[in-house]
Amino acid sequence: MRNPKFKEIKPNYRKNALEITLQEAKKTRSYTLPFNVFKGVKISGKNRFASITIDRELSDQAASFVLEDGSKGDFPADFVLYYCDPTYHWSPVNQLKRALKDKISTSRLSVRVIADALDTSPSQVVRLLQENKVSKQIAQLFQLAELAGYQIEFSLKKKKAA
Repeated sequence: MRNPKFKEIKPNYRKNALEITLQEAKKTRSYTLPFNVFKGVKISGKNRFASITIDRELSDQAASFVLEDGSKGDFPADFVLYYCDPTYHWSPVNQLKRALKDKISTSRLSVRVIADALDTSPSQVVRLLQENKVSKQIAQLFQLAELAGYQIEFSLKKKKAA
């Protein structure tokens, strides 16, 4: 999707997420955007959305919300793709792939050398670095990032019992 527009936005407090439908031309896709991507805003079953508005003045490409505690926020349609669509050009995985491609090309390492370091085939390395493709070998991608000098960190949060 290059020019997505919001079609529908509904909160799902059981999933702690917004259920969003984006549309481009006649094609629609549904996404589930977790509440925790909104930094600095506490959205929960105790602090629900008072209103969610799709901004018609911005061609339906932005949405704003107000929570019951008075907190306000807004986000563009691209924000949804960034967090929910791994094939989106600017998704974190694709940004990592681009950075790795640049690093590999400047180091002038052959695909064969990289494949040997990852204990895989050269064709797998090429597939691994294809942008806008969902890779099932994300562990290998992270291993390649570490070999290229990048440090990847994850933090897991334990869900609170309802």
